[in-house]
Amino acid sequence: MRRTRMTVAATALAGALLTGCGSGDGGGTGTGPDHKGGSGASAGAAPVKLAVPPEYDGGKGWDQEIDWVPQDADADPVTTDGETVAYIIRSGNGYAVQARDGATGKVRWTSASYRTPAVDSQDRIAVDTPRLTTVRQGGRSYFAAWAVGEQPGDALTKNQELTQINIYPADSSGSSVAPLHHVSVPVSTLRSGPVKVRDSGAGLLVMWNSTPPGSATVDAATGKVTGYDEEHPFNCGSDCSFDGVVAVTRKGPVVNATSQGFLVPGGWTSSDIAPKNVNDGTFFGVDHGMFVVHWRSADVWSVHDLQSGRLLASTACDNGLEYNEYSPISSPNGTYLAFGSVVFDVKTGKGLCQAGDKTRRSFKIAALADDGTAYGVPDDETRYGVAKDTPGPTPVVELNVSTGSPKALPQGTLAPVATLNGGAVFTQRENGAGLRLSVRQKR
Repeated sequence: MRRTRMTVAATALAGALLTGCGSGDGGGTGTGPDHKGGSGASAGAAPVKLAVPPEYDGGKGWDQEIDWVPQDADADPVTTDGETVAYIIRSGNGYAVQARDGATGKVRWTSASYRTPAVDSQDRIAVDTPRLTTVRQGGRSYFAAWAVGEQPGDALTKNQELTQINIYPADSSGSSVAPLHHVSVPVSTLRSGPVKVRDSGAGLLVMWNSTPPGSATVDAATGKVTGYDEEHPFNCGSDCSFDGVVAVTRKGPVVNATSQGFLVPGGWTSSDIAPKNVNDGTFFGVDHGMFVVHWRSADVWSVHDLQSGRLLASTACDNGLEYNEYSPISSPNGTYLAFGSVVFDVKTGKGLCQAGDKTRRSFKIAALADDGTAYGVPDDETRYGVAKDTPGPTPVVELNVSTGSPKALPQGTLAPVATLNGGAVFTQRENGAGLRLSVRQKR
């Protein structure tokens, strides 16, 4: 079959679709050192005292109230690269991205106001509320604000489903900061599943459910958008059945090839990196230049270098995960990486499994610190997980990856959603709509 490549131009949309619509300084209030609220007025209130893991001071840090987050939102509009914490606030008739120094709480920059695309009221798949994703590329970190909706058609054109993305360098500064790139990626989910925007290893990866699965990549540095479909550019053999792009290396995309596992055409293949006598790996996402694989027949999980495919660490783990419901997470320095109930030390090659059994809870790793401390919460999706309606506060487990020794933290302790250089990020949903973002410093 002749393979061709489809390059999608970054689309400049008319009207108010993710374009500036006023000052970027509106919305949200906060507390802590050097805080300036969304209105620009200083606020000197002390941070709220929180019950946090013992490594952190529950009364030392800063808070940010984000008042627009719907109660049923399935993701918090918060992200970090380990140094800067970014979140989305209301601004005029739209939204703005604001970024703070994680250690001091000082506002580093606030974006110009923008609006999300319109969403059909019957469409339960589109993401009309904005989200944030961190992407690392070329030694630099970027924050991508994205949402899914439609570009309205006219007498000659149909409505176009799309994902709109604003890309900001994490080290920006100032107020009313314009995005480095504003792109629109056409998608076609046929209402069959959510769109996912993730770190691809070399920019952003946009994925959606279609037949075959749809995907596109966005170069964070240049804004170039490249789409992939069944007319793909991959010379992977006559029996290679394309099943989507799952990451990107310097030598090209990583392709799910169905009958041949996954591979970089002209580079490494899953059979090259598989454990002995196993070739049934499922690719489960990228973080910090590494990717996670589940080898089903052996119930082995492994982490590999994205560019070379080289094995970095592995562990046996029967945690029942069959679908790509999570994204890998890493410590700020990239020494530790986790996916669901498995966690790896990529320097020593050691892996640990926190999946439960018929009597023991399964825990998924929520955050990893540079010293090898992992924080876990019950994982309802695993084979032997606890029921979703388990009463009482969510249990939190602290795990030392080096020793493999977990311990339960006191009831009511909050689990971090991410760690920083010298601190940790916590989020709490308020009653009704709203979110409190808190950073607490190490003792």
